[in-house]
Parts: sequence; C-alpha cells; structure tokens
Amino acid sequence: MNARFLFLAPLLVGLAHADEAAPNADKRALNLAVQRDGQRNQSAAAAISLPVGQSAWLQAGVGQSRNHDAASVTTYRPRQVSVGGGVAGKAWQAGVNASQRRDGERLRQTDVAAVADWRPAEGVNVGVDALRRQGRVRGTVAGAPVEQRVKGHGVGVHGAVAVTSRLSVYGATLHNRYTTSTTQPAGGGGLLAGVPLLGNRVSAVNRDEAALDRSHQIGATWRVSERVALNGEVMQDHVHDGGSLRSLQMKAAIAAGAGWTITPGIGRSRGPQGEGTNYGLLGASYAW
Repeated sequence: MNARFLFLAPLLVGLAHADEAAPNADKRALNLAVQRDGQRNQSAAAAISLPVGQSAWLQAGVGQSRNHDAASVTTYRPRQVSVGGGVAGKAWQAGVNASQRRDGERLRQTDVAAVADWRPAEGVNVGVDALRRQGRVRGTVAGAPVEQRVKGHGVGVHGAVAVTSRLSVYGATLHNRYTTSTTQPAGGGGLLAGVPLLGNRVSAVNRDEAALDRSHQIGATWRVSERVALNGEVMQDHVHDGGSLRSLQMKAAIAAGAGWTITPGIGRSRGPQGEGTNYGLLGASYAW
C-alpha cells in the first residue's frame, strides 16, 4: 500500500495494451494528487516516471503534508522526497521506492518499499509487498518535551482480477512489526510508555505516515465507458498505538484527452478515538 505513491495506482488494473512495444512503455507518466479532510489534515504530491531501455524505469517524487496532532497540540508540515525504479517483463514487474519525510528536527521518517507483480493469466494480477521504516518525532505532552522513535518492517500480498471486460476487483493486506520508544530528553524523565505523538487523529489523508500494524484493503473498478471508470474501496487499519482507522472512498477516472486523466474522489474515515471526518481528493495523470 505504501509502495503505491499516489492513489491513482489501483484504479484501472490490467488495462495495459497488449500491443505495447516494450514492457515499460506505460511508465512514461506524470502523476499529481491532493487530499484534504475535515480535521485540517492535507497532502499534495507529484511523481514522474520514465522508461529506461526496453524493460526498466526510474521514478522520482516530491510532496508536502500537514498533520494536526491532538495529543501534543502540534501541527507537523513534513516535506517528502522519493526516488525509485524497477524492471518489467511481459508478465511480471518489480520495483523499489525510497522516500523520506522531514519537518526540521520535529519529524523524520524514512521508508523503503518494494513490490513485485506477476500476471499468471490474462486479467489476473498477484504480487507481494515489503516495507521497512525508521522514524523519529518530537513534540510536547502536558507541556513537557517528548521524543518518540519507531522502526520496523512489514510484508504483504495483493491481487486483482478482471471479472468481466468492465469489472475488476482487487484486494491487499500488509502486516508490520514495529517497535517504539518514547523518552523525555529534558529533565531526565527516561523511557516513557503509552505517550503517542502521532496516531490519535490519523485519517485516510495521512495514513501513510502512521505506524500501522495491519492494513487491509478491498475495492472494485467499473469501467462505465472507454473514457470513464468508477472505483470504490474500503480500508481498515490497526494503529500501533491502539485503535483502528476505517475508511470508505469513491473515485472516478475520467479520460480528459491529450493524454490526461482526471481523478476526483470523496471519502469518509473514522479514527482510533471514534472521531469521523470527511475528505476529498483530486488527482491528475499525464501519459505521453
């Protein structure tokens, strides 16, 4: 899940043209995305991928988000950069992506994600995901400075099936193992327990930045016409600090011509404390 840099990725699975000149011919693309919810969380990201030779590709991305944390009454505004690449064959592809989020000395997070896909039959796609994370966040709790560190790794599987020429269904699950330590560097407080700095108000907009022990996703895409496809998906995540994040969203992919695809969407998520929020998203993809 985290390996998919923008939310456009799962929309139209398995729709690549059979007569493409090379397995990486569809990697020449620019993707843009923005999201915002009712809790003042928001994100904006851009990514570009370019084919290299007949089978490889390179990709790079930038982004920025704003996350309001209720526990420390702090607003984080991390910037993100990412680089990656991969290689593809006729019925398979594999890639790796490294990303770093940073908000000065207050937040640092490094992720390395890998994904491998295989198409055993026409209209069927299966794959595996792997993620490694290391992060640090600083804030205040009850007026005292607190630092929390997190590190861990995860593995998962995903798959998609074209049920008919118009309907595709997909699903994914990812299990992570995280260890966290929370300290009070000033005043000699030492190791603390049960003081999460991020996660109390996690929503679908900032879920990629949260420590999630388990993530599950199911969805379906209906191709209304050659120019329009509708997509709906449900996500359920178990947050490492406790509680669950549940999200439901609907999107549409609209071919706008001249290589552009526009993707508007709406959703609703319910966080670990039981609070719910609506959110909106808008994406644009250009292929040439």
